[in-house]
Amino acid sequence: MFILLAIPLFSEAQNENFENYVVTQFGLEEGLPQSSVNDIIQAGDGYIWLATYGGLVRFDGLSFTTFNRSNTPGMVEERILNILEDSEGSIWIISEDPQTPLLRYKNGEVQDFPIDRSSVGGIRLQNAKDGTLLMTSSEKLLKFNGVGFQRVDIIKPDSNESENNYEEWTWLNLNKKIVLFKDNKAIEVADFSDEFEGNFEDSREYPAGSGELILATRSEGFYKYADNKISPLPIDDGMEGLIFNTFGNTNSDAEELYIELIGHVAVWYGSELKLFKTLQYNSQLNLKGVLKDSEGNLWFGTDASGLFKVRPSAIQMIDKDQGLSNERMLSLTMLDDGTGLFSTNCGGIYEWRGGKAYSSKVQEFYHSGCNWSVFQDSKGRIWIGGGGVYVTRSLNEEGIFYGEAEGFTNVGVLAMMEDRDENIWVASTDGLYVNDGEKFVRTYTEEDGLYYNDVRSLLEDEDGIIWVGTSNGLNTIQNNEVRKIPLIGNSEISAQNAQPNVRAIYQDNENYMWIGTYGEGLFRVNGDEVQQLTTTDGLFDNVVSHIVEDEYGYFWMGSNRGISRVKRKDLVEYLDGNADTFVFDSFGSNDGMNSAETNGGFQPNAVKDSTGRIYFPTIAGVAVVDPSKVARNAVPPPVYIEGLRTEEREIAVEDTIVLSYNTAFLEVSYTGINFTDPEKVQFKYRMDGLDDDWIDVGNSRSALYSKIPPGEYIFQVIAGNSDGVWNTTGASLMVTVIPPFWQTSWFYSLVALSIIGVAGCAYYVRIEQLKRQNERQKRFTEQLIESEEKERKRIASELHDSLGQQILVIKNRAELARNFVENPDELGEQLDEIMQSATLSIEEVRSISHDLRPVHLERFGLTDAVRNLCVTIQETSALDWAYHVDDIDGVIPMKNEIHFYRVIQEGVNNILKHAKASQASVIIKIRPVGLTAVLWDNGIGFKVGEKKNMAGLGLSGMDERIETLGGTIDVQSAEGEGTTIKIVIPVKEWAMT
Repeated sequence: MFILLAIPLFSEAQNENFENYVVTQFGLEEGLPQSSVNDIIQAGDGYIWLATYGGLVRFDGLSFTTFNRSNTPGMVEERILNILEDSEGSIWIISEDPQTPLLRYKNGEVQDFPIDRSSVGGIRLQNAKDGTLLMTSSEKLLKFNGVGFQRVDIIKPDSNESENNYEEWTWLNLNKKIVLFKDNKAIEVADFSDEFEGNFEDSREYPAGSGELILATRSEGFYKYADNKISPLPIDDGMEGLIFNTFGNTNSDAEELYIELIGHVAVWYGSELKLFKTLQYNSQLNLKGVLKDSEGNLWFGTDASGLFKVRPSAIQMIDKDQGLSNERMLSLTMLDDGTGLFSTNCGGIYEWRGGKAYSSKVQEFYHSGCNWSVFQDSKGRIWIGGGGVYVTRSLNEEGIFYGEAEGFTNVGVLAMMEDRDENIWVASTDGLYVNDGEKFVRTYTEEDGLYYNDVRSLLEDEDGIIWVGTSNGLNTIQNNEVRKIPLIGNSEISAQNAQPNVRAIYQDNENYMWIGTYGEGLFRVNGDEVQQLTTTDGLFDNVVSHIVEDEYGYFWMGSNRGISRVKRKDLVEYLDGNADTFVFDSFGSNDGMNSAETNGGFQPNAVKDSTGRIYFPTIAGVAVVDPSKVARNAVPPPVYIEGLRTEEREIAVEDTIVLSYNTAFLEVSYTGINFTDPEKVQFKYRMDGLDDDWIDVGNSRSALYSKIPPGEYIFQVIAGNSDGVWNTTGASLMVTVIPPFWQTSWFYSLVALSIIGVAGCAYYVRIEQLKRQNERQKRFTEQLIESEEKERKRIASELHDSLGQQILVIKNRAELARNFVENPDELGEQLDEIMQSATLSIEEVRSISHDLRPVHLERFGLTDAVRNLCVTIQETSALDWAYHVDDIDGVIPMKNEIHFYRVIQEGVNNILKHAKASQASVIIKIRPVGLTAVLWDNGIGFKVGEKKNMAGLGLSGMDERIETLGGTIDVQSAEGEGTTIKIVIPVKEWAMT
């Protein structure tokens, strides 16, 4: 794609031939299938359609889509000459081969309609105002009836029949006959066969609804039909002999009529017909088609040179073509006589007047190669800053030079300004100097409070305060007092580069101070309040080298990326919290600038002339913008969904699509049609039902969703043009994701019924479990009561048989001892017997007490109690006995420790009493599954499950106790194979550590 500038700048002429234009060329590299573009139309949906020798082409401003024989059913011919959209949105195609039928593209397919194309001059298609598609030739008129073309009889008007409501009638010509058509009725209103020798090739009503007709001959010029008369149109020089091809395509309310000639384009403005010379810089171009789109852009087809877009440029350039030999501009100022004075980067000083740039005569008196500031004071004196300060009353007269002898000790003047007291402030790389008009009287440096000596910008506000922008911070000076204005952090920060590099200072009519910086964006200072705007907020660039306000309330700001425009009111609303966003326009190379980069850091820089035009210094000339001519594109971009794709295939674009639940992704391609700045179109999209809010994707033209959950959604996409005009309706697509069968309603119903059935069964099973549990609990209680009764009987028996007997012996021995009071030896013997009996009694009491509640469990804990039990067995039995017991204190709640102890005790007793084993062991450990206990013996074993064994061995009681602890017990045994009892009790994680 090539961008070119054409037509001289700053002309006073008002017609289009002398405007400044930006020309953009599109060719094969941009996506055209072939370099010849024969016809151009804009359809009602906003797309531009092209007739090429490589097929039918659709264009959205950014990308071309070609419809040809390889991808479009019914496209029998690709070499296309002319196209037309009918009232139903179908594209009619006239091909190069006269033997090829007329083709109609509709809904992705092409249908052919055989017609006779042998008439002289060929055929032309035209839409009637009532929507009828008409076909004309030099001999006949036909209309499309839905299935084919039928002839329309042309009748003579009735006596004095007059049709004055031209807006409802369609004007056309059949050679020299003028015909009106409406409601399937064609009336001949004039016939110029007798008074005109040539032939009329085509006609166009202009202006629309006027009843006036522009008639075109092959090469004998153009005529105007009005009031039943024809008269020749005045033509521009050089148009004689040019051959007519067709009328250009514009909307009905266009102010001008474009006429396509072979190799040229002419424009009828209502009073004169002139050649449109914008593209004639290249004599090799053979123009073939012309269109003015809905946004005001002009499009030209060519023979073998591609497609051209021509639009008025927002920016005009002053460069080498206007006389500059050095285009690297620094300081600009407008003199009182309207002359522009431009200083360049060590390339001299230029005067701008009469549309030309001249090397200034001042350089005959002032010899400085580099000048960074030019300025005129209120007395008309011109100040030039370079290697000192030069002052003159006229560019044509010698002035005076201020150097070191006159109190100016610096060699680099960067900015100059005059205050209300007519003092001249001169900014340099080494401080700020003040001249009272005759001599330098004061200097300000870092020692006086400046952030930095390198001063770049100056401004005096409404209160007489001098604002000073340095390359490392902002200061104010009032009554010789220098104050630091911190833009970032606080005034105590003095390190170099801690504060922004200030490039521009501006005070608006509300007395807000606006500060442009290099890299830190734009600041607003309101008293002690400082607010910052950057690209994060929506600013065009963080470099703001110039701030100029136009008469319409827009800020124009220069930067490294181009020139931007934003309404000051919108910035204020945003900073005050009354708006969420603000919209800017940007201008760069595509808008006529030689380079988008403006030059800053010198003053005066961006200036306005008496007409309101703004001049910006750039690295490639002076960019000039006329705010009054910068039109806002009020056309919201039409939005369309153009493609759908999953991991498996491309999907035809329809209003609704259906996807399977296991579709990996869905990619949606969409477009927003814009021909002025298509790269700047912004998009937002959302999947309603999935996304909570709009997703801002900038200029991206596709959306990707992965694994969309089953359900119904609406994909929506909206777009806004470069001027912030949004199409909030956008385009939408219904998306239905079919759930898997296990997520369907019938499956849910089946599952619900199953759950009800399972719940019923579970309820029944649970009731049965509770019954069995209650039964077990009942048995356990009975066994417990029975066990307690047995224990009571045992204790009573032991108390009676053992402890009772010992106490009786003690009693009898005591009585005998009374008889031996006089015999010490006998008395001592009796007392020894009493002591032995008492000792035996104490041991009996301890034994009975231990059986009731182990002393070790009470005093030393569960671990010691179990270990003591194992030690006792090891010391008192003949078994080959082994044991291991982890530290299990605290693992089981204290109130339940007795249950675990009794289970181990019962298991050990079973080994001792019933197993007849020679080896046995008890292993108790804490494992990830919980507290585990394994009791093993190699004894005679038994049949697990027999009631007599379960009851006799106390296993049911053990089972009940383990169940009380929330654990499980597994008994493995067989006759003659020993017994293994595995116990697992889940415990809390903290207890296991």
